[in-house]
Amino acid sequence: MNTQEPFIQTVSRPAAGITAAVNEVAAGSYLLLEAPSPLRTLSSAPWGGGFGYHRTIINRKVDKTYACGDPVTEMNGFLEAAGLNSEETACLLTSVHMSGIGQSHLRMDDPAAAKVRADDEAARSLFDTSDSKLDVSSEPYREAQSFFETLDGRSDTRGRGQESLSDAVDKDLANSVNGIGTGEPATAAAAAADTGIAVSAWVTVGYSNMARAGRGLPASALFPGTINIIVAVEGELTDEAMVNAVITATEAKATALQDLGVALEDGSGATGTTTDAVLIASTQRGRLHRYAGTATYLGHMIGRSVYEAAMQSGMAYKKALALS
Repeated sequence: MNTQEPFIQTVSRPAAGITAAVNEVAAGSYLLLEAPSPLRTLSSAPWGGGFGYHRTIINRKVDKTYACGDPVTEMNGFLEAAGLNSEETACLLTSVHMSGIGQSHLRMDDPAAAKVRADDEAARSLFDTSDSKLDVSSEPYREAQSFFETLDGRSDTRGRGQESLSDAVDKDLANSVNGIGTGEPATAAAAAADTGIAVSAWVTVGYSNMARAGRGLPASALFPGTINIIVAVEGELTDEAMVNAVITATEAKATALQDLGVALEDGSGATGTTTDAVLIASTQRGRLHRYAGTATYLGHMIGRSVYEAAMQSGMAYKKALALS
């Protein structure tokens, strides 16, 4: 079984043609990400929150004592002072020093030619019919066939003739695992537009107000000390894939906190802080992605880039705590 991770490379250039810089203004410092054209965004923060299009993304440092009755108006004033267009800018807040930013940039130039990773090979083996014939009239066959029809959103495929279930699985997994939309036309134009997958993540980690999802906390724990995640993707993401990317990025954050040993007083692992935020941005050009879970190449790259960036920032935060 081939366990080599194919074609994924760590690169120095951010995805989506983004330029990144840390800027200092009288009102404070901030990470500035600028794209050559507006990016489709999904953000949990109130400044450019929800779905939208933004050419500029900032992660702004504020003091831990930051409190504002009208944060949207206050942020608009900050953007005006910084010379940024509030309508084109999505914003996040952090109390982490800008020197503690973690970042990771990954690229996969030819994911369609890559073999499915080892875990997916194991899943596919469950449907292997090379040594035996499946009874196509059996209930398990019909259930599995129905699953893949639902997954692809296609019409009934029982009229495929003598095509085996394993053939159908190969085709469907090639789509869902590689992140290629099944509805994408197989034309020369579509192939020319396919530039592979590129993912970037910028993360700031501070966990002075760490939390564990599902565990109650007093109101006194609600202050800025947050973990902010920004993910940029070269590709076209459906709304569902954007939401899926939020899930994957959040899981990667929780994994990084586990590996950093961040735990509550009772020893239970923290899953985040009380004020975490996530922003997903995509170019909406190139390869179509209907999924961004951990079984897809896109999801794998999002998880890996967020994890790597969170580990970088988390280690810097640990070092700062040790020196304080």
